[in-house]
Amino acid sequence: MPALPPPPPAISPIGDKSHIFQLPEKKIESQEDLTFFESSLAFVRITSFLQHLNKCVSPLAANEYENLVDTFSQGNSSNSSKPKFVKPKYGPEHFYTTADVKVSKEVQGIIDLITTLEDIVTECPPETGPRRFGNAAFRSWHKLATERITSTLLDTHLPSCITSLEPPPPPPPTQQTTTNSNTDTRNPPPPQTCTAKAELGVYLLGSFGSPQRLDFGTGHELSFLAFLCGIWLLDGFRIGDERALVLRLIPAYLRLIRTLVTSYTLEPAGSHGVWGLDDHFFLPYIFGSAQLTTQAPQPGVEPDYRSIGVPRPGDITKLQVVDDWRERNLYFGAVGFIYDVKSGPFWEHSPILFDISGVREGWGKINIGMMKMYHAEVLGKFPVVQHFYFGSLFPWVSVDKSVDPLPSSSTSTTTTPTPTPTSITTQPLSQHQPSTAALPTTRAPWTAGQTQTQTQSTRAPWVGGSRGGPPPPPPPPQAQFRGQIPPPPPPPGGEGVVDRGGAATRAPWAR
Repeated sequence: MPALPPPPPAISPIGDKSHIFQLPEKKIESQEDLTFFESSLAFVRITSFLQHLNKCVSPLAANEYENLVDTFSQGNSSNSSKPKFVKPKYGPEHFYTTADVKVSKEVQGIIDLITTLEDIVTECPPETGPRRFGNAAFRSWHKLATERITSTLLDTHLPSCITSLEPPPPPPPTQQTTTNSNTDTRNPPPPQTCTAKAELGVYLLGSFGSPQRLDFGTGHELSFLAFLCGIWLLDGFRIGDERALVLRLIPAYLRLIRTLVTSYTLEPAGSHGVWGLDDHFFLPYIFGSAQLTTQAPQPGVEPDYRSIGVPRPGDITKLQVVDDWRERNLYFGAVGFIYDVKSGPFWEHSPILFDISGVREGWGKINIGMMKMYHAEVLGKFPVVQHFYFGSLFPWVSVDKSVDPLPSSSTSTTTTPTPTPTSITTQPLSQHQPSTAALPTTRAPWTAGQTQTQTQSTRAPWVGGSRGGPPPPPPPPQAQFRGQIPPPPPPPGGEGVVDRGGAATRAPWAR
C-alpha cells in the first residue's frame, strides 16, 4: 500500500497525562456564536481531521506525497495541445472499499461496536399501523443502545489506552462571589469533569439521530466524525489507521444508519429537500470522490476515464454502473441508497447531484468542491451545528488568543442530559485553517470569482457548460409555485439516463 501523508499538527495526540476531561455542552445559540465557532480550536481539529482522512484515501495525494509520477505531462506531439495522461503507480483500485486494507484491533473494536448496535434493531421491531412521521420504535432502539453503550460497549470496544485512563480527581472547592440573589453572576460555573469514556460517549450517542424528532441528518454524521477524531486525539487510533477508518469503519457506520433510516423511516434532519445534496449524508460524497481522484483538475480538460479505470461523474444516472460500483466506492454507495429509497427521474429528486455529475474536470474538482460545500452547508449552518457539543477534546476556545469566548454562550448554556464528559490543555497550533463563511443559499460554494445569485435552474455553479451548453429554459411556473423557484428542466437525452416512467419521487415510506 502507498505511504500515508503526515497528519497536520492540529490533530497531534494529546500527550498530557493530567488532562482533565469535561462533560461536553452545547455552546452555539446565536449567529455570533457560529462566527466564533469558525475561529475555535474545535473547528480547526474537526476540519483538519476531515482533510487528513480525505488525503489518505486519494490516489492523487498518495502519488504526490511519494513523488512517484506527475499525473499529467505535456504530450510530445506538436499537433496536440491536450495534456497526455500518464498512469500513476497507485491507481484507484488501491482505495476501493473492497481493497485489502490492514485493520488494527483498535479500528476493528469500533467496527464490532457498530455491528452490535445494528443487531439491536432486531430486538426493537418497527411499530405497525398508520403514521405520518418516523416510527416511534426508534426511541426504543435508541434507549436500548444508550443503555448498552454506557454500561458495557464502550468499556469493551474502545482502545485500551482510553479505557485505562484514571478518572479525574474531584475538583477543589472554590469560593464563589455572590450577589444579593446568592448566585454567581460574574463567573460561570466550572464545567463538569468526567472520564474520557464519558466524553467520547456524548459524540457517539449523538451520531444515530434524534429520538425526540425521529430524524437523522448531517449534524448527527458530524458527531460521529467528532467521535473518531476524539479517539485519534487520545492516541486510540494511530498513523496507519486512516484508510481503515474510511474504507472499513465508516462504511459500517453508514450501513447502520441506512438500516435505521429504512427500518424506522427516520425523517431528514434540516434537509433542503431536493435543493440539498442528500437527505441524510455528506461524508460519503467527500471520501468517495477522493477515492476516484487520480489526477489534479485541469481547467477545461476532461480526464481520460478509460485509462484511469474509473466511472465518469455522469454515470450516477446509469443504474447498472451504480450497482457495479456501490460496493467499491462510497460516492456510488450513497447514490445507490438514493435509488433504493426514491423513484422517478434522478434529475428530478436529486438535482444538485445531477448538476455536479456534469463537471468536466472530473473527480478532483468535485472533491475540492465537496470540501468547500461541507464547510458552507454543514459547519457553516446554524441549524446543523447548534446541536454540536464542546468539551475538552473540542474546546470552546479560539485559536486567536485575542478573542474571548462569547459570554452569552459560556454562561447561560444548560447542559442537555446525555451520558458523557471532559477538558483538555490547549496546544499551540502551527497551522490554522481559514474559516468559510456561511452562504445564504444552497448553491454549491466552490466557484471562485462568481457572483452567487439566485437562478431559476439547479445547475451547480462549477458545471460551466459541461453538458454541451446551457440547460434548456425551465417550464413556466404553475400558479401554486408563484414566487418560488420553478422545478428544474428535464435532463438532456442520452443513453443510460435512468427514467423510471416518471413515477412519483416521494420516498417510498411517505404514505
